Amino acid sequence: MSPHTRKNTDFGEDVITCILSKLPVESLLRFKIVHKSWCSIINDPNFIKLQIEESSSDINQQKILLISSKIAPSPCLEYNMLVFNIGSTNASSLSANSQVVSLQPPDFFMSRDVSYPLVSSCNGLLCMVCSFKIFIWNPATQKYKIVQNPDPYVLKRVKSYESTLYGFAYDSINDDYNIVCTFVVNAKGSRYIVGMYSVNNEFWKKIDSIPAGYRLFDQNPVSLDGTVNMVATRSVQENGDSAFNKFAIVSLFVADEKFVVTPIPLQYCGSHMKLSNFANRLYLSVFVEMDFLVYSLEKDGELWTWTNVMKSATLGSSIGLGNHNCYLDDIVCLKENEKILWRKTDGGFLEYNKRKEELNEFTMNQISPATELSILFAGSLASLRIPWD
Repeated sequence: MSPHTRKNTDFGEDVITCILSKLPVESLLRFKIVHKSWCSIINDPNFIKLQIEESSSDINQQKILLISSKIAPSPCLEYNMLVFNIGSTNASSLSANSQVVSLQPPDFFMSRDVSYPLVSSCNGLLCMVCSFKIFIWNPATQKYKIVQNPDPYVLKRVKSYESTLYGFAYDSINDDYNIVCTFVVNAKGSRYIVGMYSVNNEFWKKIDSIPAGYRLFDQNPVSLDGTVNMVATRSVQENGDSAFNKFAIVSLFVADEKFVVTPIPLQYCGSHMKLSNFANRLYLSVFVEMDFLVYSLEKDGELWTWTNVMKSATLGSSIGLGNHNCYLDDIVCLKENEKILWRKTDGGFLEYNKRKEELNEFTMNQISPATELSILFAGSLASLRIPWD
């Protein structure tokens, strides 16, 4: 090789780091064996943080995790976990089943049970709860950590509860991952008990409860930038009028264990209200009468502010099919160029391009109508400060 050629191909480490940080995690795992210097870069904790920032802020690098179930010998269920990239979701490629990949979680998770899994994501790690088993799992590296059950450490004298909500967040101040478990003792009475688990210290502790008077929606909490966020409602009576509901986002800042309440700028609930994290931003989506609304919740220190991102006539009125949203099951994501991806109750998908007012529907044979859960996560090399199991 001539000196001139070598000069043009011998990139500096900064350039290589920048290029590698923008690659999918699957490519990074393969490239670790290409060159020792590449392996050293990819294993560096600072590079891993950079790769997490790049992948989690790019909606096209995020993945959709779908969990479906089928009835096994009574009274049990068997689970199927499928994943595909947001970047591949368009009318031409979604019909290609080669885009769908089956995940293989730890063996003990696949044991048959009557309960349905709860899943939260943060930095490419999944916190999964099934049949009172809790574990943190990185699907890219196939490493996992089993977490002790919170009941004896948090509940103590409380003998029963109605349900649980699990959130999962990264505390950058203490370089620690936290699992937040909210025990719903009495939903109508807005009675909750909240426990938080430190992965570094491997223990649960009881923390302050949900602000008084707020009733949480039965939705998975959403993680963003050291917070766990939940949709809630509170009954309010003003000027002697009849009581009505006000809606809010209840956010737990895990570093200082402080709750912050941010009112939602809606007079009434509408339908299909959902809080989501799309590319490191919180979005609230809701159908209100004949409109579909999307708001963005921006974080400024410990304060949040709302931005109206999108207002669109509901799909039915846009394409002349009446109340089309009646069979929309769940919004999956808000993509680039004002494209919205939904799941349908029949298991298919629907993508609406607001700018062009175009609607595409497509299905994938591998995805069953029985799919009950979808969640976004960005593949990463994230690890824990303590050993994996």
